[in-house]
Amino acid sequence: MTQWTPDTCANPPCIFQYTDDGNATLTNTVRKCSRHSAQSDSAAYTNVKEENQRKNISYQFVLDNSPTTALFDTQPDGTKTLKNGITFSWSWSGTPPNTVLTITYTGISLTTTQKNTIQSALNTRFGSGKVLIA
Repeated sequence: MTQWTPDTCANPPCIFQYTDDGNATLTNTVRKCSRHSAQSDSAAYTNVKEENQRKNISYQFVLDNSPTTALFDTQPDGTKTLKNGITFSWSWSGTPPNTVLTITYTGISLTTTQKNTIQSALNTRFGSGKVLIA
């Protein structure tokens, strides 16, 4: 059994235990955060997994689709990472399972055109209104 404390939950965060069987099957809910407390254990676990994936995929998706190389460095193996001094942060609004992820970059001033390009790509990937760039 594996224990998971996601970084996408409110403090104190949810804590789930799951069987590492290739499907990460929920075996126990140790605690639910305030954002997910109204959901059943299985619904909270499913929702938290989706939110965590949405946050992680958004991070890489923006790097891969960024209209400006001022945001990232390309590593020798071809992967992209944020430039030094640029920070990616996120926040949630709405009530699970209808949450909106808002992502913010500090350390860079993206133009309106760059933000619109990123937002359009996020809308295509996740659906309009699921991930917003601040």
